[in-house]
Amino acid sequence: MADGTIDLDTQNFWISLHTSASNAATDTLSTFASVNNEIADGNGYSTSGKVLSAVTWSTGASAGEMRFDSTARIWTASGGSISAIKYAVLRNSAGKLVARSQLSTAQFSVTTGNTLTITPSANGIFELN
Repeated sequence: MADGTIDLDTQNFWISLHTSASNAATDTLSTFASVNNEIADGNGYSTSGKVLSAVTWSTGASAGEMRFDSTARIWTASGGSISAIKYAVLRNSAGKLVARSQLSTAQFSVTTGNTLTITPSANGIFELN
């Protein structure tokens, strides 16, 4: 972010889902290409994930706080389960990693007809103070 590679108020951002076998929890990864084991294409999931909507980079609760935020993203399983989900990974349009989240302590599946909704906290995806 500091060198301009990631521009939080002008770039597009994607969120993708990854399995429990993914290396998504590795702190030294810097590109999407280095993250392995994305959920397979199909059953309501498209590889490369979904574009974040209504992205904002703005002042938070105080003038010294900046907040990165978006609306929730929703996946609906259809034709089968979206299986082995454990991590969500956020990247910019250039493939640089921005954030990651472990969604559960163990992998889980979204069965046909059900949805997975990832909603940022009330304080956004992240804050800088």
